[in-house]
Amino acid sequence: MKGYGPIDAMEYPRFSGIRTFMRLPQVQDLAGVDFAIVGAPFDTGATYRVGARFGPEGIRSASALLRPYNPSLDVLIFETLSGVDYGDFSVVPGYLPESHAKIAKQMEPLLEAGVTPIVLGGDHSITLPELRSVANKYGPVALIQFDSHGDVWDEYFGGKDTHGTPFRRAIEEGLLDLDRSSQIGLRGPLYEFLDIQQSRDFGFLVFTADEMRQVGLEVVV
Repeated sequence: MKGYGPIDAMEYPRFSGIRTFMRLPQVQDLAGVDFAIVGAPFDTGATYRVGARFGPEGIRSASALLRPYNPSLDVLIFETLSGVDYGDFSVVPGYLPESHAKIAKQMEPLLEAGVTPIVLGGDHSITLPELRSVANKYGPVALIQFDSHGDVWDEYFGGKDTHGTPFRRAIEEGLLDLDRSSQIGLRGPLYEFLDIQQSRDFGFLVFTADEMRQVGLEVVV
């Protein structure tokens, strides 16, 4: 093992212990860390079905069954990488601008340390403050989005910041390299054809779910 990794399931059964992601140690000292799992328990950007604030907790609980060897890639993850569960970002329930600002600020030490953050949401709006921090560090970045909706609406009931608008705001703020960005798996039902076409108009390479089935995964990849 290179550095941090999960506890031994042969020593401590998977139903025991504190529910961190993949049973990784909860560590906030970033020395010797390659990637960090972080929760963003925020769903105030949701316009219909809330509850995603409990997503990080649920993902961590389900992840107890993850094992360190990937047979498809023939990779033992923790012989190559050191990973930790960093805990959760602090948010302000009910207040989207304040929470987005806090998320962006809390991303900074991870990026400064050269650690790859893997953020568990949370509604889709949390992607915008993440992109703000990443672009502030590295400049405009490619976005590869696997989703049913493109989240490029301009507004919802007059509001500019919801879970359906983050990538429109990211485009407006110059956070994305649209020549290298893709949206994959978009599917309906939708309000109109424009819901998908506007992503293509912005410059995304788009594969709908129907197109994926027609051309196959190799073509999409």
